[in-house]
Amino acid sequence: MGTLFKIAWRNVWRHGKRTALTIITMAFGLGLYIGMDSVLKGMDRTGLDNIINLTDSSVRVSTAAYEEERGSFPLDQPLPDPAGLADFIRSRPRVLATAERTRFVGQLSNGIDALYVLAVALDPEDDARVLDLPQYVEGSWLAGGGNEIVLGAKLAADLGLGLGDWVTLAARTRWEAQNADDFRVVGLIDATEPSISGSGVFVSFEDADTLLELDGLRTELIVRMERRDTLAAAMEDSDALAAAVESRFPEMAAMSFGDVGRQFLELAKAKSKSITMIIFVMMLIAGVGIANTVLMSVYARIREVGVLRAFGLHPKDITRLFLIEGGIIGVVGAAAGLLVGLGIDLFFIRVGMPLEAMMGGIDMGLPVGGTLYGEWNPDQFAVAAVVGIVVALISSWSPAKKASRLEVTNALRFV
Repeated sequence: MGTLFKIAWRNVWRHGKRTALTIITMAFGLGLYIGMDSVLKGMDRTGLDNIINLTDSSVRVSTAAYEEERGSFPLDQPLPDPAGLADFIRSRPRVLATAERTRFVGQLSNGIDALYVLAVALDPEDDARVLDLPQYVEGSWLAGGGNEIVLGAKLAADLGLGLGDWVTLAARTRWEAQNADDFRVVGLIDATEPSISGSGVFVSFEDADTLLELDGLRTELIVRMERRDTLAAAMEDSDALAAAVESRFPEMAAMSFGDVGRQFLELAKAKSKSITMIIFVMMLIAGVGIANTVLMSVYARIREVGVLRAFGLHPKDITRLFLIEGGIIGVVGAAAGLLVGLGIDLFFIRVGMPLEAMMGGIDMGLPVGGTLYGEWNPDQFAVAAVVGIVVALISSWSPAKKASRLEVTNALRFV
């Protein structure tokens, strides 16, 4: 076997340009597969982190009646005992903080133009313990009271508003009366969740109580839980807490992050089919290249094969020889593909790519924005290496068998 390997190694590099072209094709295909898998996993992770850290938190609790009418964000379905509910939730394992919220539909006007918006009333300090919104604010976060408002940066730009400007917010009160008040823009938020930048409106409970006549009404409770290393563990924690809340408070509806996470996983499966098709096409091209390289090697060395047979090599040895040649190409091509994939991974993990530059403002239907970072994916390196070598061996099989069937006398007389 050692002799066969030496012969195969020499023959592989005898036609260096042809071999190099085949290896480059393999390296590009495998590297692209690894890199795209990293990017897609990074996109999923970014979207899921945005859900937990910027919008719905780990668990969102409201009354079952409110959830049925959630599309209209009613103010007549309050939490019956927000403090008691919060105490129960904070007593559960891995819960870090809770915050109350009240969402409402309003109309934002700069005095010339007006836009309908979905606004959120909140306690600035409590909300900052659950969600990371203040980290993305230019200017200042709400202090509570004083007719202050924080707007999404893109929303403010649409209305021609900047820090320090005044804007009118109108809405229906809890008692179905129409009310409006002027607010000073103290912060502009440009978060990685596009909907926040495009339509986010945030006011304090103190100001909302006056505008909406809430009298302490709160419609939902959001929860921050410990970050887990795996998505599966995070979903299990959220599911367990949601189940405990609904068991203790039957009139409540607890929306677990796990519900959203599973939808993302289904979407990830659909994306994995696309990436599988890409690697299939690339490996098909590489396989044809390897088969062509080995087959041309067979035709170029017919007399050499005859000599080897004359020296006593069996047909099986000839088959092994050309399979080893194909395997060498596969191993070198797979190694090159892993290096290309590693380079792509490192670029996206450390540098990332601005989504605005990649998508040009196209709505991808996913809660992602800002800079897209890849995810480390060592499992796909193993998959790529195995696939590359297997494709090389399969592609070499038919030419190798052809070489083994050559008659010694005909091969020696071949010109």
